[in-house]
Amino acid sequence: MADSNDLKNADTVRSFTPNDVDRLKNAQLKQALATLINEPKETEPSNTVLFAELQSMKQSLRELTATKQQVATLSERMDDAYKIMHQQQLFLEALDNKDRRLNLILTGVSESADELGNTEEEKINKVMEATACDAAEERGRWVTRLLGRPNERNMRPIHITVNDQIQRDSIVRAGKNLKNANQALSRVYIKKDVHPAVRRENTRLRKREREEKEKPENVGVDNNNNYRV
Repeated sequence: MADSNDLKNADTVRSFTPNDVDRLKNAQLKQALATLINEPKETEPSNTVLFAELQSMKQSLRELTATKQQVATLSERMDDAYKIMHQQQLFLEALDNKDRRLNLILTGVSESADELGNTEEEKINKVMEATACDAAEERGRWVTRLLGRPNERNMRPIHITVNDQIQRDSIVRAGKNLKNANQALSRVYIKKDVHPAVRRENTRLRKREREEKEKPENVGVDNNNNYRV
C-alpha cells in the first residue's frame, strides 16, 4: 500500500501499475490525481530569452555573410595576383629567350686531345668546317665556355655565343651534316641553347641512360625502352 509520501511524488504516481491503482482508496486516489495535476511544468523560455537567441542567430548569419564576402574578395585578389605573376613570368621568359637566342650547345666533344684537335678552339673549328655552313666562317665575336663540372668521361658540353640569331639558326640546320662525317664528328651534336633547368634534367636523364646500359642484365639490349629498372 502506498503511503502519503509516495502519493505526493509525481514520478512515483506515474510508476503505479493498474493493480496499484485498484488498491488505492478514494482519498488516496484523489491525492494521487492532485499530485499529477499540480506537478510543476518545465519552465518555458521567456520572450526575452527567445528574442536574445534570435538576435544571436541573426548576428551569426551576418558574420557568416561577411566572411563569405571576404573570401570572395580575397579570391579576386588572388586571381589578380596570379595574372600579374603570370605576365611577369612571360616577361622573364621572353628576356631569357632573348639572351639565349645567340647560343649554341656542342655535345660529344672530348676535352682531351684527339683527332679533332688539341685545344677547344681547334675542335670547334673542325666541327664547324664539317658542317659546311658558310655562316659559321665569321667567328670574330664568338664566346665559348664549358658547362657543368669535370667528369670521368672528360666530355662536357661547350656553350657558344655566336654573332647573331641568323648565324645560330644556320649552324643548327647544318649540324645534321655531322652524322655523315668521320666517327669522331658523328658523335658531335649541335643544338640550340635551352633553359638551365632543362639542361640539368637532360644531363640527369643521359646519366641514368648510361647507368642502365652498363647494368649486366641490359648488355646487348638495343631498345632503349627495354632497360630494366
